Amino acid sequence: MITCLALSPALDVTYLVPSVEVGRIHRPHTVLRNAGGKALNVARATAVLGGEAHAVAALGGRVGMLVADLLEASGIPLAAVETGGETRTCLTIAADDAEGLTEFYEPAAPLADGVVRAAVGLLPPGGLVVLAGSIPPLDLDLLVDLLRGRRLVIDTHGAALAALIDRADPEIVKVNRTEAAALVGSPEDDPLEHLAAALRERSGGTVVVTDGTAGSLAVDERGMHRAVPDPVRGRYAVGSGDSFFAGLLVGLERGDALPDALLLAAASGSANAQVPGAAVFTLEHVAESRARIRGA
Repeated sequence: MITCLALSPALDVTYLVPSVEVGRIHRPHTVLRNAGGKALNVARATAVLGGEAHAVAALGGRVGMLVADLLEASGIPLAAVETGGETRTCLTIAADDAEGLTEFYEPAAPLADGVVRAAVGLLPPGGLVVLAGSIPPLDLDLLVDLLRGRRLVIDTHGAALAALIDRADPEIVKVNRTEAAALVGSPEDDPLEHLAAALRERSGGTVVVTDGTAGSLAVDERGMHRAVPDPVRGRYAVGSGDSFFAGLLVGLERGDALPDALLLAAASGSANAQVPGAAVFTLEHVAESRARIRGA
Protein backbone atom coordinates (compact mmCIF):
# COMPACT_ATOMS: atom_id res chain seq x y z
CA MET A 1 0.00 0.00 0.00
CA ILE A 2 1.18 3.50 -0.90
CA THR A 3 -0.32 6.33 1.12
CA CYS A 4 0.27 9.87 -0.10
CA LEU A 5 0.31 12.61 2.53
CA ALA A 6 -0.85 15.82 0.85
CA LEU A 7 -0.04 18.83 3.01
CA SER A 8 -0.17 21.29 0.10
CA PRO A 9 -2.86 19.91 -2.23
CA ALA A 10 -4.48 22.01 -4.92
CA LEU A 11 -7.21 22.16 -7.48
CA ASP A 12 -5.23 21.86 -10.71
CA VAL A 13 -6.88 23.57 -13.68
CA THR A 14 -5.48 23.19 -17.20
CA TYR A 15 -6.58 25.48 -20.04
CA LEU A 16 -5.82 24.50 -23.63
CA VAL A 17 -5.98 27.60 -25.84
CA PRO A 18 -5.03 28.41 -29.44
CA SER A 19 -2.44 30.96 -28.33
CA VAL A 20 -1.46 33.20 -25.43
CA GLU A 21 -1.18 36.97 -25.79
CA VAL A 22 -0.57 39.23 -22.81
CA GLY A 23 -3.42 41.66 -22.24
CA ARG A 24 -5.92 39.73 -24.40
CA ILE A 25 -9.03 37.68 -23.60
CA HIS A 26 -8.51 33.93 -24.00
CA ARG A 27 -11.23 31.32 -24.46
CA PRO A 28 -9.99 27.78 -23.80
CA HIS A 29 -11.19 25.07 -26.15
CA THR A 30 -10.48 22.45 -23.45
CA VAL A 31 -10.61 22.73 -19.65
CA LEU A 32 -9.33 20.01 -17.30
CA ARG A 33 -9.77 19.95 -13.52
CA ASN A 34 -7.92 17.47 -11.31
CA ALA A 35 -7.14 16.89 -7.67
CA GLY A 36 -3.59 18.14 -7.66
CA GLY A 37 -0.47 19.02 -5.81
CA LYS A 38 2.42 16.58 -6.09
CA ALA A 39 1.22 14.10 -3.48
CA LEU A 40 -2.23 13.67 -5.05
CA ASN A 41 -0.65 13.39 -8.49
CA VAL A 42 1.51 10.55 -7.15
CA ALA A 43 -1.61 8.87 -5.74
CA ARG A 44 -3.48 9.09 -9.03
CA ALA A 45 -0.49 7.86 -11.06
CA THR A 46 -0.03 4.99 -8.62
CA ALA A 47 -3.63 3.91 -9.20
CA VAL A 48 -3.22 4.14 -12.99
CA LEU A 49 -0.18 1.85 -12.71
CA GLY A 50 -2.11 -0.73 -10.69
CA GLY A 51 -0.74 0.10 -7.26
CA GLU A 52 -2.84 0.33 -4.11
CA ALA A 53 -3.07 4.07 -3.53
CA HIS A 54 -4.53 5.91 -0.57
CA ALA A 55 -4.44 9.61 0.23
CA VAL A 56 -4.49 11.74 3.36
CA ALA A 57 -4.99 15.42 2.57
CA ALA A 58 -5.31 18.72 4.41
CA LEU A 59 -8.25 20.36 2.62
CA GLY A 60 -10.44 23.37 3.26
CA GLY A 61 -13.36 25.35 1.89
CA ARG A 62 -15.38 24.76 -1.25
CA VAL A 63 -12.28 24.22 -3.35
CA GLY A 64 -11.17 21.54 -0.90
CA MET A 65 -14.55 19.83 -1.27
CA LEU A 66 -14.14 19.79 -5.04
CA VAL A 67 -10.60 18.38 -4.75
CA ALA A 68 -11.94 15.59 -2.51
CA ASP A 69 -14.75 14.82 -4.96
CA LEU A 70 -12.37 14.69 -7.92
CA LEU A 71 -9.94 12.39 -6.12
CA GLU A 72 -12.63 10.02 -4.92
CA ALA A 73 -14.10 9.93 -8.45
CA SER A 74 -10.78 8.47 -9.58
CA GLY A 75 -11.25 5.60 -7.11
CA ILE A 76 -8.61 6.62 -4.58
CA PRO A 77 -9.65 6.32 -0.90
CA LEU A 78 -9.24 9.67 0.84
CA ALA A 79 -9.02 10.68 4.48
CA ALA A 80 -9.33 14.46 4.75
CA VAL A 81 -8.50 16.91 7.51
CA GLU A 82 -10.23 20.30 7.54
CA THR A 83 -7.75 23.17 7.48
CA GLY A 84 -10.14 26.00 8.21
CA GLY A 85 -9.02 27.88 5.09
CA GLU A 86 -9.49 27.58 1.35
CA THR A 87 -7.48 25.05 -0.64
CA ARG A 88 -5.34 26.70 -3.30
CA THR A 89 -5.83 26.59 -7.07
CA CYS A 90 -3.01 26.12 -9.59
CA LEU A 91 -3.43 27.01 -13.24
CA THR A 92 -1.60 25.67 -16.31
CA ILE A 93 -2.09 27.16 -19.77
CA ALA A 94 -1.01 25.21 -22.86
CA ALA A 95 -1.10 27.08 -26.14
CA ASP A 96 -1.53 25.14 -29.37
CA ASP A 97 1.05 27.31 -31.12
CA ALA A 98 3.79 27.08 -28.48
CA GLU A 99 5.79 24.30 -26.84
CA GLY A 100 6.15 25.75 -23.36
CA LEU A 101 3.54 25.96 -20.61
CA THR A 102 2.44 29.03 -18.67
CA GLU A 103 1.79 28.23 -15.02
CA PHE A 104 0.36 30.04 -12.00
CA TYR A 105 0.78 28.35 -8.60
CA GLU A 106 -0.92 29.81 -5.55
CA PRO A 107 1.14 29.41 -2.37
CA ALA A 108 0.00 26.85 0.18
CA ALA A 109 -1.50 28.28 3.36
CA PRO A 110 0.13 27.63 6.77
CA LEU A 111 -1.00 24.55 8.69
CA ALA A 112 -1.75 24.63 12.39
CA ASP A 113 -0.17 22.01 14.68
CA GLY A 114 -3.53 20.35 15.21
CA VAL A 115 -4.03 19.89 11.47
CA VAL A 116 -0.56 18.35 11.09
CA ARG A 117 -1.15 15.99 14.02
CA ALA A 118 -4.55 14.97 12.69
CA ALA A 119 -3.27 14.35 9.16
CA VAL A 120 -0.34 12.17 10.25
CA GLY A 121 -2.66 10.39 12.68
CA LEU A 122 -4.83 9.27 9.76
CA LEU A 123 -1.96 7.45 8.05
CA PRO A 124 -2.64 3.70 8.09
CA PRO A 125 -0.04 1.44 9.69
CA GLY A 126 2.41 -0.28 7.37
CA GLY A 127 3.05 0.50 3.74
CA LEU A 128 4.92 3.40 2.25
CA VAL A 129 4.18 7.00 3.21
CA VAL A 130 4.81 9.44 0.37
CA LEU A 131 5.56 13.04 1.30
CA ALA A 132 5.78 14.96 -1.95
CA GLY A 133 5.67 18.59 -2.95
CA SER A 134 6.35 21.81 -1.13
CA ILE A 135 5.85 21.79 2.62
CA PRO A 136 3.59 24.68 3.70
CA PRO A 137 4.50 26.89 6.65
CA LEU A 138 4.22 24.63 9.70
CA ASP A 139 6.17 23.37 12.70
CA LEU A 140 8.83 21.36 10.87
CA ASP A 141 10.17 19.79 14.07
CA LEU A 142 6.69 18.49 14.84
CA LEU A 143 6.28 17.03 11.35
CA VAL A 144 9.64 15.26 11.51
CA ASP A 145 8.88 13.83 14.95
CA LEU A 146 5.49 12.54 13.82
CA LEU A 147 6.89 10.87 10.67
CA ARG A 148 9.94 9.28 12.28
CA GLY A 149 9.72 5.48 12.31
CA ARG A 150 7.44 5.21 9.26
CA ARG A 151 8.40 3.83 5.86
CA LEU A 152 8.88 7.30 4.50
CA VAL A 153 9.67 8.25 0.89
CA ILE A 154 10.14 11.90 0.02
CA ASP A 155 10.19 14.27 -2.93
CA THR A 156 10.44 17.78 -1.54
CA HIS A 157 13.01 20.55 -1.22
CA GLY A 158 14.53 23.21 1.00
CA ALA A 159 14.68 23.06 4.78
CA ALA A 160 12.08 20.30 4.95
CA LEU A 161 14.16 18.05 2.69
CA ALA A 162 17.27 18.47 4.83
CA ALA A 163 15.39 17.91 8.10
CA LEU A 164 13.61 14.80 6.86
CA ILE A 165 16.79 13.25 5.48
CA ASP A 166 18.81 13.92 8.61
CA ARG A 167 16.19 13.04 11.22
CA ALA A 168 13.40 10.90 9.76
CA ASP A 169 15.44 8.16 7.98
CA PRO A 170 13.52 8.04 4.69
CA GLU A 171 13.76 4.81 2.69
CA ILE A 172 13.81 6.66 -0.62
CA VAL A 173 14.79 10.21 -1.52
CA LYS A 174 13.85 11.49 -4.97
CA VAL A 175 15.12 14.93 -5.99
CA ASN A 176 16.16 16.76 -9.11
CA ARG A 177 19.69 17.90 -9.93
CA THR A 178 19.16 21.42 -8.55
CA GLU A 179 17.73 20.16 -5.26
CA ALA A 180 20.50 17.59 -4.85
CA ALA A 181 23.25 20.14 -5.46
CA ALA A 182 21.75 22.58 -2.97
CA LEU A 183 21.42 19.88 -0.33
CA VAL A 184 24.99 18.57 -0.54
CA GLY A 185 26.57 21.96 -1.17
CA SER A 186 27.97 21.16 -4.61
CA PRO A 187 27.89 23.11 -7.88
CA GLU A 188 24.80 22.32 -9.89
CA ASP A 189 26.91 21.18 -12.85
CA ASP A 190 28.65 18.49 -10.80
CA PRO A 191 28.39 15.02 -12.33
CA LEU A 192 25.13 13.34 -11.42
CA GLU A 193 27.11 10.40 -10.00
CA HIS A 194 28.79 12.68 -7.45
CA LEU A 195 25.52 14.28 -6.40
CA ALA A 196 23.75 10.94 -6.01
CA ALA A 197 26.63 9.35 -4.08
CA ALA A 198 26.89 12.31 -1.70
CA LEU A 199 23.17 12.25 -1.06
CA ARG A 200 23.22 8.47 -0.56
CA GLU A 201 25.99 8.85 2.02
CA ARG A 202 23.99 11.49 3.87
CA SER A 203 20.61 9.75 3.78
CA GLY A 204 21.59 6.09 4.01
CA GLY A 205 18.62 5.14 1.82
CA THR A 206 17.92 4.69 -1.86
CA VAL A 207 18.48 7.93 -3.75
CA VAL A 208 17.13 8.93 -7.15
CA VAL A 209 18.30 12.12 -8.86
CA THR A 210 16.45 13.26 -11.97
CA ASP A 211 17.98 15.48 -14.63
CA GLY A 212 15.16 16.41 -17.00
CA THR A 213 15.56 15.15 -20.53
CA ALA A 214 19.01 13.76 -19.63
CA GLY A 215 17.35 11.02 -17.59
CA SER A 216 17.86 9.86 -14.03
CA LEU A 217 20.36 8.11 -11.80
CA ALA A 218 19.51 5.89 -8.84
CA VAL A 219 21.86 4.52 -6.21
CA ASP A 220 21.30 1.84 -3.59
CA GLU A 221 23.43 -0.76 -1.81
CA ARG A 222 23.99 -2.58 -5.13
CA GLY A 223 25.38 0.40 -7.01
CA MET A 224 24.26 3.01 -9.51
CA HIS A 225 21.60 2.57 -12.16
CA ARG A 226 20.60 4.88 -15.04
CA ALA A 227 17.44 5.39 -17.04
CA VAL A 228 16.67 7.62 -20.01
CA PRO A 229 13.29 9.13 -20.86
CA ASP A 230 11.25 8.38 -23.95
CA PRO A 231 13.04 9.89 -26.98
CA VAL A 232 9.61 11.04 -28.19
CA ARG A 233 9.12 14.16 -26.08
CA GLY A 234 5.65 15.02 -24.86
CA ARG A 235 4.67 18.66 -24.40
CA TYR A 236 2.74 18.41 -21.12
CA ALA A 237 5.43 18.18 -18.46
CA VAL A 238 3.27 19.05 -15.45
CA GLY A 239 3.05 15.97 -13.24
CA SER A 240 5.76 14.02 -15.06
CA GLY A 241 8.06 14.00 -12.01
CA ASP A 242 5.18 12.79 -9.86
CA SER A 243 4.30 10.07 -12.36
CA PHE A 244 7.98 9.08 -12.46
CA PHE A 245 7.95 8.78 -8.66
CA ALA A 246 4.78 6.68 -8.73
CA GLY A 247 6.30 4.32 -11.28
CA LEU A 248 9.40 3.90 -9.14
CA LEU A 249 7.36 3.14 -6.00
CA VAL A 250 4.92 0.79 -7.72
CA GLY A 251 7.80 -1.15 -9.21
CA LEU A 252 9.69 -1.45 -5.93
CA GLU A 253 6.57 -2.37 -3.94
CA ARG A 254 5.76 -5.22 -6.30
CA GLY A 255 9.30 -6.58 -5.89
CA ASP A 256 11.11 -5.23 -8.96
CA ALA A 257 14.84 -4.66 -8.69
CA LEU A 258 15.80 -0.99 -8.72
CA PRO A 259 16.92 -0.94 -12.40
CA ASP A 260 13.53 -2.33 -13.50
CA ALA A 261 11.61 0.03 -11.22
CA LEU A 262 13.64 2.90 -12.63
CA LEU A 263 12.65 1.85 -16.16
CA LEU A 264 8.97 1.84 -15.17
CA ALA A 265 9.49 5.25 -13.59
CA ALA A 266 11.01 6.66 -16.77
CA ALA A 267 8.18 5.26 -18.89
CA SER A 268 5.54 6.62 -16.51
CA GLY A 269 7.02 10.09 -16.44
CA SER A 270 7.30 10.13 -20.21
CA ALA A 271 3.75 8.80 -20.64
CA ASN A 272 2.43 11.61 -18.48
CA ALA A 273 3.92 14.20 -20.82
CA GLN A 274 1.99 12.80 -23.79
CA VAL A 275 -1.41 14.07 -22.59
CA PRO A 276 -2.61 17.27 -20.90
CA GLY A 277 -3.37 17.10 -17.18
CA ALA A 278 -1.19 15.61 -14.47
CA ALA A 279 -1.20 11.84 -13.91
CA VAL A 280 -4.07 11.13 -16.29
CA PHE A 281 -2.09 8.95 -18.70
CA THR A 282 -3.04 5.33 -19.45
CA LEU A 283 -1.23 2.01 -19.30
CA GLU A 284 -1.18 2.10 -23.11
CA HIS A 285 0.83 5.33 -22.94
CA VAL A 286 3.24 3.68 -20.51
CA ALA A 287 3.67 0.62 -22.74
CA GLU A 288 4.38 2.81 -25.77
CA SER A 289 6.97 4.87 -23.91
CA ARG A 290 8.59 1.80 -22.39
CA ALA A 291 8.99 0.19 -25.81
CA ARG A 292 10.71 3.29 -27.14
CA ILE A 293 12.93 3.60 -24.06
CA ARG A 294 14.17 0.03 -24.52
CA GLY A 295 15.40 1.03 -27.95
CA ALA A 296 16.92 4.32 -26.90
